Amino acid sequence: MAGVGKNNLKIEYLEISSSDLAGITGGRLSGEPDLTVTDLLTDSRQLSITEGMAFFAIKGNNHDGHSFIESLYDKGIRIFVVENLPLSLKRFKGAAFIETVNSVEALQKVAISRRESFRNPVVAVTGSAGKTVVKEWLADVAGLAMPVIRSPRSYNSQIGVPLSVWKLDDRFRLGIFEAGISKPGEMEKLQKIINPDIGVITNIGEAHGENFKSPGEKAAEKLYLFKNASTIIYCRDQKEIHKLIEGDASSGSKDIYDWSFSDNKARVYVERSEKVRGRTLLQIHYQGSVMQYEIPFSDRASVENAVSVLTVCLALGIENQLIVKGLAELNPVAMRMELKSGINNCQLIEDYYNSDPGSLGMALEYLKSQNNKKSALILSDFLQSGRDEKELYSGVAELVKRTGVDRFVGIGHFLMRHSKLFGTGAEFYYTTDEFINRFNPSSFRNEVILLKGARVYEFEKIARLLEQQVHTTVLEINLDAISHNLNEIRKCINPGTRIMAMVKAFAYGAGPAEIASLLEFHRVSYLTVAYADEGVELRKAGVTLPVMVMNHDPSSADQLISYNLEPEIFSFSSLKNFTDCASRHGLVNYPVHIKIDTGMHRLGFLPGDIDELISLLPSYDSIRIVSVLSHLAAADDPSLDHFTHRQVDTFVKASEKIGKATAYPFLRHILNTSGIIRFPQYQFDMVRPGIGIYGVGHYQGISLRPAGRFKTRISQVKTIPAGEPVGYNCMDVADHERQIAILPVGYADGLDRKLGNRNGSVFIRSALASLTGNICMDMCMVDITGIGAVEGDEAEIFGENLPIEEMAGKINTIPYEILTSIPSRVKRIFFRE
Repeated sequence: MAGVGKNNLKIEYLEISSSDLAGITGGRLSGEPDLTVTDLLTDSRQLSITEGMAFFAIKGNNHDGHSFIESLYDKGIRIFVVENLPLSLKRFKGAAFIETVNSVEALQKVAISRRESFRNPVVAVTGSAGKTVVKEWLADVAGLAMPVIRSPRSYNSQIGVPLSVWKLDDRFRLGIFEAGISKPGEMEKLQKIINPDIGVITNIGEAHGENFKSPGEKAAEKLYLFKNASTIIYCRDQKEIHKLIEGDASSGSKDIYDWSFSDNKARVYVERSEKVRGRTLLQIHYQGSVMQYEIPFSDRASVENAVSVLTVCLALGIENQLIVKGLAELNPVAMRMELKSGINNCQLIEDYYNSDPGSLGMALEYLKSQNNKKSALILSDFLQSGRDEKELYSGVAELVKRTGVDRFVGIGHFLMRHSKLFGTGAEFYYTTDEFINRFNPSSFRNEVILLKGARVYEFEKIARLLEQQVHTTVLEINLDAISHNLNEIRKCINPGTRIMAMVKAFAYGAGPAEIASLLEFHRVSYLTVAYADEGVELRKAGVTLPVMVMNHDPSSADQLISYNLEPEIFSFSSLKNFTDCASRHGLVNYPVHIKIDTGMHRLGFLPGDIDELISLLPSYDSIRIVSVLSHLAAADDPSLDHFTHRQVDTFVKASEKIGKATAYPFLRHILNTSGIIRFPQYQFDMVRPGIGIYGVGHYQGISLRPAGRFKTRISQVKTIPAGEPVGYNCMDVADHERQIAILPVGYADGLDRKLGNRNGSVFIRSALASLTGNICMDMCMVDITGIGAVEGDEAEIFGENLPIEEMAGKINTIPYEILTSIPSRVKRIFFRE
């Protein structure tokens, strides 16, 4: 069997057959026996290649891998390890199915087989914090001396570890893997898979502490990983670990490499560590020699991790000059307290993959070690700490105070519950989304901001808001401009007239949840969306205002009721469908809106339908009409004012008929933004401003401000000789030398192709730069000859300097189409002035 047998020097470690796979897993093979297995897959979303891929169908809490078998087969996968065979194997011609009792255990058996075939040393890293950093840094430093294979990032689980160990083969002289556990019994399985020669334990903290009786029990569970290891490396200052290792009878047969900052009895003794301009100089005593090392970090966590790496390198016998070089060139590990440039001259430290309260002190030390800027901590609730809640957050509050953090932001129900512990000035939010909805970029300036939280809080969303935007295409939304525009429109509205604000079509491209929250703050009466899904998004974002849904289909009636959304009833079929659903729910007087077609001839009851509608209404006690509405077709066109007046007359007659039949009051509304300005006499009870809220259009008597600014940054600048073309199909050729800038924005970002070939422009360094050649899917080229622009310069596509109306005019369309064509992949950034 390929892949097994240490004495077979010609083994091809990365290839086994489907029958070999069945033998290793103890499974029953159905189908092709000689298919070649070169890689393993457990997540259908990570599929990049199909040839030689074996898919393990794993049953989880939320997903069952068996449900993806057909789609994976259609994509080319031919080897499947399953717990349940498909009902018909005939559909899967040329495939191999290996039926096992448990797919995860089968995966682990494959990894164990691969590990048994590997002849070179394997290092395993475990601990409560720092595992990934130590593993990554150790691979970087040891990699200077030998070929190294490491587990990807945080592949330290019951599934991640076997996927990592599978990659072993004797081309590598060292394997480095990390192992993480959350409850007793898990390490025994990981030990069999990794079976390390060298074991490294970083520390014992409080993560997953609720699943263990004591820190000692958790430490013992982690140390089980090193059951067969010949060498153990640990920090002697970690008392719990030191006690267990000293008391372990098997330790006498192992080579112990302990290190310490305080105990000169340790094999590796750090006599002195000096911090100089963000770097740390270490003086190490080892085997009678004194050695000097420098690392490019000054916080305690990084120093401890670096010393662990140093000790492993000494145990491996790596040349000292390579250790010196490797430690001096260490880089931050992504997602682990990485320092990034932020908005408004801020710096950002990301540590949102670790919710262990024991690591907070280290993270705060790193925060305070950066520079003399003010410090800010954005912290989530700690999960799975196993500690008394009040005691935990009292300690956190004291630590924050003792560290001297200038600004504290807490996110989570526990922190909110204990907010009084943190004193005045601290901010608290129940959820990450609540923080994002209220986010004001201008409030963060000249600060070092630490993001510290559990994975479930998705702090990467906050990081994206705080990170400096370089070479990025974004749509900036000025919330102050929207507030201004709403107030300008209110000047034209009679006292007591309500406002139903339009937030359909992603709030005209601006982002519905954020805009809706602002409009709710400004006390509009209603919001309107086009489809039920848009309304659901608003409810999930915490918006409580009444929401009218203009175009609900029969399948969305239950969804409307579940999320307290109010349907626009526009036909007899929509009436019956919704009332039937409301009756099934046992509802009475559920609010609905009746749409009248007065001449626009889109959705709505025609005037001739009103008598029949009135005759049916008494039989539907499940609903109650809260408003009757229509829509003007040409309110912005003076030449069609006669048509507008006719529409209003039709609306008045229809609504009065409905009013007499119901004998109860309801709201009436027909005016859009243009109608509000030009026909104030038709305001009735409510008006429906739309595009005007976003500052698009010119209206007599009010001054609107553009709320959106579509911008990007120059990715590259190059000189193009005379006679050379630019772009697809060589459409743009000039008889002179040109400076061309490439921008990371294309028609997939909403930049219309018709703007290419010098029809449109962007605004760069106070000048217009023509769009040159055909616009591509993800980028475009502009002529910056004579402008003097450089890489990284900002380019405005539309905004204050380049009105969207001008862009719309160049391609014979309207601003609505441009705004709603900007897809969600373009990041929206909301700000106040």
